[in-house]
Order: sequence, then structure tokens, then C-alpha cells
Amino acid sequence: MGWVSCVGEKGGAETLMIECLRVLDRSRFRPVVIQLRPGPLQADLEAIGVPVHVLHRHRMREVHRVAGAIAGVARVVVRERLSLLHSNGFRAHVYGGLAAAAAGVPEVWTTHTVEQPGWATRAILSIPTDRVLANCPRTEGYFRRQGLRVTMLWPPVNPGHLAAAAARAPRRVLADRYGLPPDAEWVSIAARLQPYKGHAHFLRALAGLSDGRRIHGVVIGGSLFGQDTGFVDELRRQAGASGLAGRVTFTGYVPDDDLAGLLAASAVLVHPALEEDFGLSVAEAQSLGVPVVAYAAVGPAAIVEEGETGWLVPVGDESGLAATLGRVLEDSAGRARIGVRAAVRAAARFGAEKHASDTAAVYDRVLSDSGRRIPGCCPT
Repeated sequence: MGWVSCVGEKGGAETLMIECLRVLDRSRFRPVVIQLRPGPLQADLEAIGVPVHVLHRHRMREVHRVAGAIAGVARVVVRERLSLLHSNGFRAHVYGGLAAAAAGVPEVWTTHTVEQPGWATRAILSIPTDRVLANCPRTEGYFRRQGLRVTMLWPPVNPGHLAAAAARAPRRVLADRYGLPPDAEWVSIAARLQPYKGHAHFLRALAGLSDGRRIHGVVIGGSLFGQDTGFVDELRRQAGASGLAGRVTFTGYVPDDDLAGLLAASAVLVHPALEEDFGLSVAEAQSLGVPVVAYAAVGPAAIVEEGETGWLVPVGDESGLAATLGRVLEDSAGRARIGVRAAVRAAARFGAEKHASDTAAVYDRVLSDSGRRIPGCCPT
């Protein structure tokens, strides 16, 4: 079976793919990834033993290149004798759905958000698919209303892999590498640099703490595939104007081990996204035993049990965010208890093995419905 990825860099959608493929039963499924743009994602996939076919010429604004890319995906399907395509993301369905139809194989389509109305959305939704995998109840409901067959699967986290990665990036090493004060309590946000992720709210919450001298903010992440590169400059200016100069570090993009290490070394992860269908960093932090303070957007509200595995604040309530963060930072024993409960729940609900097993069951059903079989397939 083959996965189709529109991008060459790793974000939440690509992390979902990697963690699923890392533990997918290779005795039954031979995964191949078709990457529509070159980038470091290829090395991440090859590191877990997944072969990658990279198509180097692809722009959605150029119709002839899109058509060429779809034909290229179909050729890989035929050459590799793939039985099924799995499109990872809304735009990926343009390529995977049409290439699957051309090659005569079924398609599974993972979706990550509710789409904005418009002609482009209507056109993509009209491309046939055999099964949609939705990442949360909101996306499940949206795609069901479009008349599609939908299965909801929470995105996966791999606690063992994250813990091992964090162990390779200890706090003292990270402090030196990123210029972080080793004796301060690190309060982090880990998200792509986009306004809706709430970085400005994070900075204002830090500035609103009554005594923030022992607290150091860590902004983990870079721009969306090279876009919005001016946003980090805007955030730096905001930090300076808010009296946070020298008390916030912007790491930019960090490798996986450093991301896990920074999360594990944080006193609290703050996730003030104004809209969020899941929030992978929330589940990852929890799996590492790190408590989370988040706005109660759709995804974080499903991940965090208020007062049990973290704390939720109404979306946009900056004063509430600062007040909650202040209380949490004053209660180290409470944070520790919450962190233990969060780790147990994250492993049980979002574990990669369960996600991969549920994904394999969807493959079995789709292949059975299409008249194809994978050895060992026992559809239900």
C-alpha cells in the first residue's frame, strides 16, 4: 500500500503518517510513500525503513503539472503493484483519489480539519474515495454530512519512542544548544508559527505573570513550510514590548529528539490555539508526563480532562490563561500528579499501536469491499 504526501517537510499530518507506519504490521502491509515535493521528510521515512518515491515538479496552481503528478502517482502504483492508496490530507486527495481511480485501486483518505466552503473544496470533495479517516469528532461529522463513509481515528503518539528521543536530548544539552537558562522553569509552546496557534496569547500570558523572573518561555517551531516568515519577527517585537526580552527563546525548527527533550524538560506546555481539531503537541506532552494548559478548542478539549489531566481555559480568554498558568506554576506537586494521570490516559487513548491496528482494519475492509485481499486479511 502507498501513502501520498503533498509536502516534503514534517508537520502534524506527517507525524501521524510516520508513527502509523513505524508500527504497522509489515508482515501484512508493505508501505511505500509517494512524496509530491522533495524535502527532509524523505529521510525521516527512510529511517524507519519505508521507501519513498519523490516527484520533483508539482504546483497546484499549474494544472498541467498537477495532471503530470497524478499520472506519476498512478505509475508508481502500477510499478510497485500497490493494492491501495492512502492520501494524507485534503490536497493529497486530489492526487491520491484520481491516481487510484486511474490505476484501478481503492483509496483511503485521512483528513485533518474542516474545510472552508468554496468551489475548490466542492471540487475536491467530488473526487471519489472508499473511506475517509477523520482525526476528531468535528471532522467526522463534517465529512459524514458530505455523504462520505467515515471512520474516526485519533492521531497517534508513541510514548516509548518519545521517551527514548527525550533521553537522547537531556536538559543540560538543550540549555546549551538553544541558550536556555538551565535553572529556570521552562514554559513552552510547540506549534507551527501561524497566528491561529495563539503565540501572541502565549506571550501576553507570560508577561501577565505576577513574578516571572524564574520562568523562561520557549517557543518551539518554525513557519509553515517557509511561509509567514515575518511572523516570528512580529512575535519578537511583541516579546520586547511586553518586557519579555531575555525571557523568551525562539528555537525555530528543531529535530525530533530536541522536540521531545524540550517537551519533557518543560514545567508546562501551553497550547492557546484559537482553533484546533486535535493538537498533536498536547498529546505528545501528556504522554511524556508534562501537564498542559490549553484553550478549550475542539481538539484540546477532547484530549484534556479539566483538572484531571490538564487545565482548559475558554478560547481567547487571555486573563484566564495567565491566571491558570500562574496557579499551575505555583503548585509543583499538583503538576506532578496531573502529569502522571495525563501520561496514562494519553498512552491508552492515543497510542500508536492502537492507531495502526485500527488503520489496518480499515484497509482490510476497503480491500475486501473492492474484491482485493491482503494475506491474513480477516475483514469484519
